[in-house]
Amino acid sequence: MPARRAAVLAVLFLAPPAAAQPVNLSEAPRPGDASRFTLDLKLTGQLVLTENGAKQAVPLSATARHRFADKTLAVADGLPARSVRLYDEAVVSTTVGGDKSDRALPADRRLVVARRTPAGVFAYCPAGPVSRDELDLVAEHFDPHSLPGLLPGKAVNVGDAWGVSDAAAQAAGLLDTLTRNTLQGKLLSVENGTAAFAVSGTIEGVESGATVSLAVDATGSFDVSAGRVTALTWKQTDDRAAGPVTPAAKVEATVALRREFGGGVPAELSAEVPAEVPADAGGLRQPGPGGRYEVLHPRDWHVTGATDTHLVLRLLDGGEFVAQATVTPWAKAEAGRHTAADDFKKAASASPGWVPDRVVADGELPAAEGYWVYRFAAEGKAQDVAVLRAVVLVAGPRGDQVVVTVVAPAGRARLLNGRDAALATGIRFGR
Repeated sequence: MPARRAAVLAVLFLAPPAAAQPVNLSEAPRPGDASRFTLDLKLTGQLVLTENGAKQAVPLSATARHRFADKTLAVADGLPARSVRLYDEAVVSTTVGGDKSDRALPADRRLVVARRTPAGVFAYCPAGPVSRDELDLVAEHFDPHSLPGLLPGKAVNVGDAWGVSDAAAQAAGLLDTLTRNTLQGKLLSVENGTAAFAVSGTIEGVESGATVSLAVDATGSFDVSAGRVTALTWKQTDDRAAGPVTPAAKVEATVALRREFGGGVPAELSAEVPAEVPADAGGLRQPGPGGRYEVLHPRDWHVTGATDTHLVLRLLDGGEFVAQATVTPWAKAEAGRHTAADDFKKAASASPGWVPDRVVADGELPAAEGYWVYRFAAEGKAQDVAVLRAVVLVAGPRGDQVVVTVVAPAGRARLLNGRDAALATGIRFGR
């Protein structure tokens, strides 16, 4: 064998293989970036209800699909902080026990602005108020704002691991408050310009006043040349304690995310969106039983129950329970008239189990044209518990009337701070 050929073979067979080149696994979002997302959710598990001191497990399952175009408007902490989205589809089908419900986003509420805030996602529709169910459709799906933060933001080799940022963990977990984050990413492979990565670990925090623990096992794909995450399968086991407005739950959920680029930006996303949130953007609309009235209320009020005649809401402040409100029909008056204030106060004071002590408010409230709103509030005891009890009568132009009864524990009453009045003055009767 010629000496030169022998030397070449020695190099080929005896020298160590060349080290793999590091891959820049980072995504740098910029205002104006646009893409299209498809999210498919499958969820199974159970709600844990407590009745008369006994716990009962109720089967829960859900499927959802969201398809929308997204344009980044602002960036913070290396993640999109504000974006405008146009939904082609937003549907959820849920089965609780044997009861199935289907929800879809109305056509006139398809344009949504989503902001990532220290207290979670704040979404609103520039066209006007949405219901809580409609809000959940656009604010409770996996948040694509988190995608760049799942990456290391630097060049790494196959097998390297990194910690996921707290901002990304909070956004991905849809938490109001993050208390613990152990998420770790790892580069699995690089082939044909696509990097495969994994994310696993736990996230803990608070959502709607309930403590939440999430165990995550996810895998994703990253287009090396484009510098973008293109797909993600996010699996999580969700253990939630009972909160002021939600029951305890144990569920397993899988989200399949697909992301596409190109194709232009829909005209609806090209319009200017104000940097500041409009003053009325936080309001939600809630139909009353039978459509007899509608409540336009701040989103810190949460509907927790409804019957054929009653609507029950709870007020949270920083995730803590403040008060409960019950909206109840009141005898109809003649058009343009209402129950006399003295008659209303007499009836309100005679409620069973209520022992008033000191009146703290008594008088009319500013109201919309044609409406009359009267508030009577007192400190006292309800079933031997010290509370502030506010009773508000709302009368409409045609004589329709409802009464809003708000009860706050004495230690929480200062946090009510007129929000019972804001709830009552937001009631409108059907035409």
